[in-house]
Amino acid sequence: MKIGIYGGSFNPPHLGHLKMAQYMQRQLGTDKILIIPSNISPQKSDNGNIDPVHRINMCRLAFSDPVFSVTDMEIKRGGKSYTVDTLSEIRKEYHNAELFLFMGSDMLLSFGSWYKPDKISEMCTICAVSRDSGETAAKMREYAENEISGKVIILDKPPYELSSTLVRQRLLSGEDCSDILCGEVINYIKENKLYGQQ
Repeated sequence: MKIGIYGGSFNPPHLGHLKMAQYMQRQLGTDKILIIPSNISPQKSDNGNIDPVHRINMCRLAFSDPVFSVTDMEIKRGGKSYTVDTLSEIRKEYHNAELFLFMGSDMLLSFGSWYKPDKISEMCTICAVSRDSGETAAKMREYAENEISGKVIILDKPPYELSSTLVRQRLLSGEDCSDILCGEVINYIKENKLYGQQ
């Protein structure tokens, strides 16, 4: 069994997240993808003071296909969400599964600063998507070869590039976000008055 692991703050989960997960599922042929909203990301200063329950609920709306399974394991665990702890927890449930850890180019290029990176690369195959197919992809390949001990797969350019920061800015300015968020997530944000919505 092949399991993809896609973690992040998902603040909010947008179409870029969904399309990246779908793209990686097609490329790798994973049987299941675990969507794991972080409690407190070690790579980010905060999650914009959005209650984790809201981020979990929005993920369940955004990732509705049966191939996706949204889990609150990091939020339940509390504290900083270290990937090595999450992988250990997943390994207990899926003993013989092949694990693929999804990440973007920025995360890959800072992988050496993560908590216990060697242990992480022992437990899974790192699968990273470059933000462009030129210079960034070349940097990623060089970094992976020289700095990461385990197996790394690098895929060129996902079909849809978007940042949560931009999404939040557009929401706060009152812009139409139907091109970057699924309708169910937009309705949830409005109903719960998140990101400055009235």
